[in-house]
Amino acid sequence: MAAAVSRGFAAEPMPDTDEIVLPGEYLSHLQDVCRDDSFVYWAHTQYIVKTDLGGNVVCKVEVEGHNAGCAVKDGRLYVAVCPLVPPPCARLEIAPWTKRSRLEVHEYDADTLAICARHVLPANDRAGSLAVLDDGSFVVGCLRPDDISKTQVRFHHVSADFRLLSTHVVDDMEIPMGIETIKLIDGYLYMNCQHGPTLKVDPKTFEVVSRLNPFGGTRGYIADGERCWKGVSVMGPAVAVPERGKGRYRTWRSKLVREKRPAEQCPWVSPEPKASREASRGAKGLCVKKGTMQIKWREE
Repeated sequence: MAAAVSRGFAAEPMPDTDEIVLPGEYLSHLQDVCRDDSFVYWAHTQYIVKTDLGGNVVCKVEVEGHNAGCAVKDGRLYVAVCPLVPPPCARLEIAPWTKRSRLEVHEYDADTLAICARHVLPANDRAGSLAVLDDGSFVVGCLRPDDISKTQVRFHHVSADFRLLSTHVVDDMEIPMGIETIKLIDGYLYMNCQHGPTLKVDPKTFEVVSRLNPFGGTRGYIADGERCWKGVSVMGPAVAVPERGKGRYRTWRSKLVREKRPAEQCPWVSPEPKASREASRGAKGLCVKKGTMQIKWREE
């Protein structure tokens, strides 16, 4: 099923500042960010926060499970969710994961963040990212499932009424996690993988057009023409949470940081940067420093 595409930039520009700080501390880190013309939506693991473009909180909700990618369209906020099975224990950072988990998309009223529906998809997978195409269908990227090779990643195309339309596997992707953010920008899907390449994907055929230099953005980002705002979470103080039992719990502070690299290095501005190489297992010119997972490119 082919899907329509658009440029993907909002009408109202982001503020002319280097950082947009989300007030407060949260018991889980940022997973993704998205925006409509007037508001920014911050999806943390167990929270959703809505702010204006300057970062002032409009409303927020605490949610169950494990939020992943988010996207907003036509007054609805869609969040890919990977529920913990069994449910999370008191300390989220040591919650037991299962290798197989059901794939869900939760639908919220973008105005109030009230939950409208929970859509369970016919796939045993771990959601990591989500994008909404112009025809209302979805692309859901997955974290590393246990039924494919460690050198593969997978994503699904889901209809607007939440039927599984197709599944796609990308080879030669030896990365730690999987597809952690997906953004529809200027007619292409950009799939970002931690410590790995950015995949530029044609949303009509779902074929990989090119593999670009690692761009990051695995905590979400907002494309604003030739500028980019990346989501960042930094560790805050440990706090007591009586409703979670004894002990102190890690907190996180989140913000959007304006990317300082030249505009021509953003994938949607310069689709084929001069420095790009095919980043894959055994790819010529790719160096990975073990331990820190530092990636750099050898000159050929």
